[in-house]
Order: sequence, then structure tokens, then C-alpha cells
Amino acid sequence: MRWFHELVVMIPFIALYLSTYYFGESHIQTPLSGILLLCFTIQLLIAAGCVLNDIRDKDIDAVNKPNTRIIGRIYSVKQSYILFITLMILTVITSILLTCFYFEDWWWISITVVLFSFVYNLWLKRTPLFGNLLMAAMTASIALVIKMYLSADLVILNSEKLNLLFDLFALISFAIIVPRELSLDISDLQGDLSDDCYTLPAKIGEQNSKWVVVLLLVLFILSGIWIVYFHPYQWITFGVGIVLLFVYMYWLFRCKERIDYIKAGRFLWAVMILMFLLTTYFTFQ
Repeated sequence: MRWFHELVVMIPFIALYLSTYYFGESHIQTPLSGILLLCFTIQLLIAAGCVLNDIRDKDIDAVNKPNTRIIGRIYSVKQSYILFITLMILTVITSILLTCFYFEDWWWISITVVLFSFVYNLWLKRTPLFGNLLMAAMTASIALVIKMYLSADLVILNSEKLNLLFDLFALISFAIIVPRELSLDISDLQGDLSDDCYTLPAKIGEQNSKWVVVLLLVLFILSGIWIVYFHPYQWITFGVGIVLLFVYMYWLFRCKERIDYIKAGRFLWAVMILMFLLTTYFTFQ
């Protein structure tokens, strides 16, 4: 239901696998079929999570976005549950194949992700900040899971630059997703209040929540400066990212309507994607 999320998730798979392939001079041991199956399985997990999220938020969405909501307008609740169950069955099938033939650690990773997804949708997303942190952590874990899957090749290649690339993908994902999700909570404040959701904006108000977003982004900026100090070849990546994040912070305080927050959130997506691409490019230099 959120096709853009599915496309964004493909970027770490493409960039990190091709980077490993490049550093390994086309002789990496990990089969391409395994990375494709891993990518497809994670896509299924994300799709199932999005469906469950929309089912859980159907009353909130009726307030926040009555003309664009999915559940109750395009699909009925029953149809949505059928879609969710179908996606979970497909996830189980692909997870069994992945565990048996490619990635034996996947069984416990997938179970953990599913449990966290239920915890997020049924409880944590309605709490102050904890849901935002969990969502960001699950997003960041994608790069770390790919790193685990390619671990045999990474050990052989023994490249500090390549290992750092995986870690930077995780850091950028986490650092961008937390403030993005929090700013969306601000835009969804009216609907959340109508359904007794105690998100951070519902607790401390719109303006104070914006300052929390700024604090989180400043922490990321400081971590970026620290990374550039030890790895100066990434200075353009973080230099461009920092400038764009200041643009976002200025934009955030000018947001008044829900559509303003949505546009600002899309801008953050663009910043994250651009930093992914720049990080990958300068790893090769």
C-alpha cells in the first residue's frame, strides 16, 4: 500500500551488493539468487506491516486523510485482513527457502522482525517516541542484515571502507527515519487525539515536538562531523546532507497544515536517498 517504501528499500540491496561485487572484483562467493530472495522476503514483510498499520489506523486515517485513506475507501477491513494473511503466508514460504538454502540465521531474524512489527502496530506507535525509535531501528537493520548475509565475503575482502559503507547506510536510515516519523506524528496530531494515541506531539505539543526533531537532527549532524574527522573521503556526503538538513529544519518550523508536513517528509526521504548514493560513490573513490 506504500509502494514508495518498497522502492526505497531496494536501494541498500542494490548499492551494498554491487559495492561488495566491485570490491571483490566480480568473484564474491555469495550467490545473487540469495540476495534477490532476501530482498523479496523483506519486501513482503514491509508490505504486510504496512497493511497491518493501515488496518490499525483506519479510524485515525478517517480523520487525518478521509479522501486518500486506503481502508474503508478502496479496500474493506475484511479484504485488508485477507491481504495481510496472504502476505504473511508468502513471507513464511520465502523465509523457509531462505533459511534452508541461503541464510540460516534468517529464521530468528524474521521471527524477531514480525514480533517487533506487531508490538509497534498494536502498542508502541501510540506511545511517545518509542514507536518512532523502533521503526527507525527496524529500517536501519536492513543494511545490517545484508551485512550479515554477505559476512563471508566481507571477511575475505577485509575492506574498512566497505564495512563502513554498511554501517553508514544503517546510521543514515536510523537518523533520518526518527525525525521523519516524529514530524508525521505532528501532522497526524488531530487524528491521534481522536483515537487516544499518546504520541510525543500529543504529550508535549506541536512546537515542542519540532524542537525534539531539531535536537535529533543536530545529534546526527554531530555524528556526521565525527565520522568525517576519521574518514575524510565522506566529507561531501555529510557536507551536502548537513546543509539539506538545515533547510529541512527551517522548513519544519514554517509547516502549518498537514500537507506541509507531508511535503517536508518527502524532502527528508530525498535527503536520505541522496546520502545513500553519495556515500556509495565516495566509497569507491
